[in-house]
This record gives sequence, structure tokens and C-alpha cells, in this order.
Amino acid sequence: MSNEKLTVERKTSAAFIVDSKYITDRVAVVETNAAAEPWFADPTGQTDSTEAIQKAIDFCADTLGGGAVYLPAGRYRVEGSITVKNATTLLGDYVDPDKVTGTDYGTMLLVYSDKRFADAVPAVKLCGHAAVDGITFYYPEQNVDNPIDYYYTFASPTEGFRTIRNVTLLNSYCGITSPLVGATGLNTIDNVKGTVLKEGLYVYNDADISYYRNMHFTPDYWAQMDGSFSPPSCDAVREAMKAIESIGIRVQNTDRDCFRNVVLDGFRYGFYSEKPCRSAWNGSLYNVTVNNAEYGVYAEGVCGAYGTNIAESKISGSKYALCNRSENHSDVKALNLYNVELEGECEGSIINLTGEKMACDDYSRITPLPSNGTLYNAVRDYGADNTSETDSTAAIQKALDEAGEKGGGTVYLPAGKYLLEGTLTVHAGTLLQGSCHYANGHTTMGTILFAYSKEKELITVEGQSAGISGISVVYPDNCVTDTEYTKHPDKNIPYTIRCVGKNTYVKNVSLSCTSNGILFEDSDDFIIDRIFMTVWHNGVKIVNSNRGYIYGIHTNVGLTGYYTTDSRCSHWIKGGKHFGEHLLPRAYVMIDHTICHTLTLFRFENSKDIQLIENFHYGALNYALLDASSLYFENAEGSRILKGGVLFGLTGSSEVRGVNLIGYGHCPPFNIEEGSRITIGNVDIACKPNYNYGI
Repeated sequence: MSNEKLTVERKTSAAFIVDSKYITDRVAVVETNAAAEPWFADPTGQTDSTEAIQKAIDFCADTLGGGAVYLPAGRYRVEGSITVKNATTLLGDYVDPDKVTGTDYGTMLLVYSDKRFADAVPAVKLCGHAAVDGITFYYPEQNVDNPIDYYYTFASPTEGFRTIRNVTLLNSYCGITSPLVGATGLNTIDNVKGTVLKEGLYVYNDADISYYRNMHFTPDYWAQMDGSFSPPSCDAVREAMKAIESIGIRVQNTDRDCFRNVVLDGFRYGFYSEKPCRSAWNGSLYNVTVNNAEYGVYAEGVCGAYGTNIAESKISGSKYALCNRSENHSDVKALNLYNVELEGECEGSIINLTGEKMACDDYSRITPLPSNGTLYNAVRDYGADNTSETDSTAAIQKALDEAGEKGGGTVYLPAGKYLLEGTLTVHAGTLLQGSCHYANGHTTMGTILFAYSKEKELITVEGQSAGISGISVVYPDNCVTDTEYTKHPDKNIPYTIRCVGKNTYVKNVSLSCTSNGILFEDSDDFIIDRIFMTVWHNGVKIVNSNRGYIYGIHTNVGLTGYYTTDSRCSHWIKGGKHFGEHLLPRAYVMIDHTICHTLTLFRFENSKDIQLIENFHYGALNYALLDASSLYFENAEGSRILKGGVLFGLTGSSEVRGVNLIGYGHCPPFNIEEGSRITIGNVDIACKPNYNYGI
């Protein structure tokens, strides 16, 4: 461990738990209320609140180092553009537009920003590592007779990993766009509904996988507003969308993006894949509905390696349901369909398969709440050091113990860096919560634990309904280094997080340079939700645990090294290395000389009925190994598996079912012991052991 003292001064957090009738699915720990002193954003909508909201965000980001800014229910007039800065969440009171009664939309922004698309002024500029959650957007001056071409409601000035969830766009001209310079990826867009006249979502240059789920764009949301808003008729909205040449979702230069539970209604083009200049469309679509379109899916670029997978969907188009006009350099440039109901003509390379509907039991995926509403601020109340100059293990554990003794609660670690020379235990009914309300892949922002303990698990989550959220863990001494780039990191360091108990959970956590990631033992009904990892040996191991839900795990050594500004990480490998005449980039040194020989992303032992939804790795020995276990998957990918590894290895009468599997590498994809089987769509892999790809 470095002896260097890092002097970082931070203002003491005054975080509190939001008391709201709207936020019921989680504990919302925030740093400040933008509508209260000293900011005074106006919830009546009478005066411009742009400056007040921005000052609250600036304070949270610049003074505290990150956290959540709360914007309570009300209507806020916005005449400018709001920038949500890195490590910060703008959190509102969300009301589902499908459940609105009267005029109560919770937190609503009344947008009066620049009215010309060419000026590129969005309502919200979302920085590369930030989030917006729980806000409704309405443009009072928008109309269908002469639509105002506002810029996108959300735009991002920089690359990064952004999150947009629980957002309603009541009458946007354009909805959400990626940054148009540089590469992005690892975005999470979840539960976005509304009416968009021109374009719902533009995904550009996603260099690594992003997740888009629960999106519903239809003219109905604007048309069905309360009469006090003077909404247009649904037919009038549809006519306006038709005249504008509208697009539901447009993609270009994307790598393996996943779309799940999407409805696109009334656009000329439902899905539009533009001709690529870098990477052709090769993602997965599950439960997608396109209706009232001229072109349901229109593709000018489909990946030549393994096509694009669409499953359990309904797509219609008055001209074409599917139109694949990709340049035909490969027979594989296909739209691969499984149980897709089509209404309309089809053109181009399309593989259409049918079979039994793939489904799984819909048991609860809602993260348990702490046993009570008490907040324990580990810095303010217990003396934890978020400048990382001194060891914070004892202070954080004291807060956790007190919460456990009093029946549970939320132990909060404000943004900052925490030195841990020991280990932590989270007790039943207790949540260990960091400053991020989203999955944070940036190892210098938010709540970061610098781990030096190698004798046992860093964090043990022990007891029913206990968990961890919003935290990053870094092992400074366990990375591939510039001087020893061919030496494998220590495989004997125990799992970073070990969970034992029913309903335990880990969500919105980032692990960097961990040897072994997350272990669940005897933990029925567990939840793992949105994890970023650079892991060397075992990613997630599940033992004697049933009915688990695993969503959005992303492993890639590319997450390590890009953000190593802390001096403790200065010895990490930074540049490429020569192997003979070949110069390999840093990431490929770590892949080809480390994790392709060591990493198994998932291990399941004696665990049944696991749901594996949209999980991805780039570079590993194995994707998933099962022994006496069963799971169901959707939108799964194991990429760059070299010789000696497998996508799925099954022993002990294990069973795997699923749709939308993408595998890439130089290995046999499956190793199936007699008595085990894999069913992908309508293909029984037990009967076809050499079958390479399935949908």
C-alpha cells in the first residue's frame, strides 16, 4: 500500500432520506432539496427554476463530490438547459403516466428552452457518469399543427455511462440522443414512456453494450392528458408524426446493445438501423412491439458475424414489417427471428423460426427495503474518513453494527474515497448505500472503497433482506502492471462480496481488479442488478440458492485503467506491449494473457430457477458453468472466448433455456454432460452438441 497522503477536503454531508408518497420502491438518500433553502426552485411553475436547480446540482457535484439532488413533486419552469454533472443524480417524484389521475404527474419540468433543433440545446445535458430519475417533461408551447423542432430532451456532451430511468416525455420533439463525438456505452435507459413527434431514441457509436428496457412511445400519452393541458387528439398527433418522417429508435455503429420490453407506436420507421461506418447492428431485441408503422424494422446495416436477434415480438408495417437492405457481403447478415409475429411484407436476409414461447416464472424482482427508515451517516455520525487518509473500517462497521442492533436501516457512505484495511459485515434488514443511484463504472467518482484486506471476504452481507448499493470497490494492488504484465493477479483473494440469507441483494456496484467478485450462498430469492466488473478469476458464484434474478452484469477489462487518476493505481498497465513483432493494446494484454486463461463469469452449484437477463462479458475462459443447476436467459452474450473455454458447460443434470444468445470466439460453445441439456429457441443443444449459434 502506498504511504502517500491524499489530501482531499470535502464538506460534511447532510444527507437525508426522502419522505415522499411517490418513491416507494426504494430508500432514496439525497444530499439536498433543490426546492428548499438555499436554492428555492419554484414548484408552482410561475418563475424560472433553471438557475436554482443548477446551483443545487453544482453544490452536490463540486462541493460534496456527488450524490442525489432531490426535486419534489411540483411544476418547475425551465427556460434554459440543466446540466447534470458527473457522479450526480437528479431525482424527482415519479408518477407512472399510465396511472396518472387528473393533473398529478409528480415532478414535472415545463420546458421553454431554445426552440430550434439546429441550436442543439437540450432540456437536460447529462454528463458521462450521471443520472436522471423520476421526472416528467412537458413542452407547453408545442403543438401538432406547426410542430416546434426542439432539440432532444436529453443529450450528452461527453462519452461515458449514463442512466435515465422513470422518465416521461409527454410531448417531446426528439427524446434521447447519444454524444455525437467519441464513443459511449454501458448506458442504462429504463422505464421511459411518452409521446415523441420526430425521434424517440438515437443510439450512436455505442462501443460497448448498453441496456434499453421498458420503453413505450405512443401518441396516446400526449393525447390522453387532462383537458386543462389542452391536448391534441390522438389522430392529430399521428398525422404530425407521419408528416415529420418519424423514427422510434435509430441506431448506428452499435455493439451488441440489448432492447427489452419496448413499444413503438405510430412512427414511420419503428426500428431504423443506419448504414454503419464502424460497427454494424448486432444486438438483441426481446418482447418488442412495433405497430402503426410504414416500416417495422428497417436495416441498412446488420452485423456480418452473427446478425441481429429478435425474439418473442410483434412487428407490423404497412409497407414492410421487416426490410433488411444490408450490404450482402456475408450470408450471416440476417435478422434472426424466434416467435416473432409479422404483419406486412418482408425483404432481405431473414431467418424466421418458431417454437414454444420461452418464459420463466415471474417472481419478485423488487429489491427489499431496509427494516426501518433510519439513516446512519458513516462520515458525519461515526467519523469515517472519505478522504482515504486513514482506515475507515472500524467507523463504518460501528455504523453497521448499530443499525443491526436496532433492527436495520440504511448506512450511508457519502461520495469520497475510503481506505479499508479490514472487512465489513452488513446485518439483516440493513442497506449499505453509497452516493450513486445508478451503476457507476468510473473508478474515481462516487463512493469508492480501496480494499487491502486479502484474508476473507471484503463485505459479508449476512441476514435476510440485507444488501449493498451504489458503491465501487478497487483493489489497487491486484491489477496487471506495467512491469509484470504477464503475471496473473492473485487468485486466492476471497470474494469481494459474500451474501448469505434470503432476499439478499447487490445492485449498482462496480468492482475493479477483484480476483473473485460476488458469492451468494444459501440465499433464496436473491437479486443482483447492474454490476460492472474487472475480475480475474470468478465473477459471480451461486451456491445452494434458488429463484435468483441476475440482471445487467458487464465484465470487461476495458473498465480498468481508463480512470486510474488515484496515485495508488499508478502502477497499473497503461500502454500496449510488444509480443514479437506485434504490439497489443493494453486491454488485449489483459485479455489474451490473463482472463482468457482464468475467468469464469458465472458458476452455479445446486441452484435452481435462476433468471439470467442481459449479461455480457468481453474476454473470458468460460461464460457460465452449471452443476446440478437450472437457469433461464434472455439477451446473453459471451464474447472473445478463446480455445479451452466454453459459453455454457453443464454437469450434474443441469438445464439451460433461453433466447437471444450471441457467442463469439474460437472455442466449442457448449460442453454438455450426459443428462444435461440446453434449449435455445427451438434448438435442443443436447441433440446438436456442435451447434454454434442460436436464437
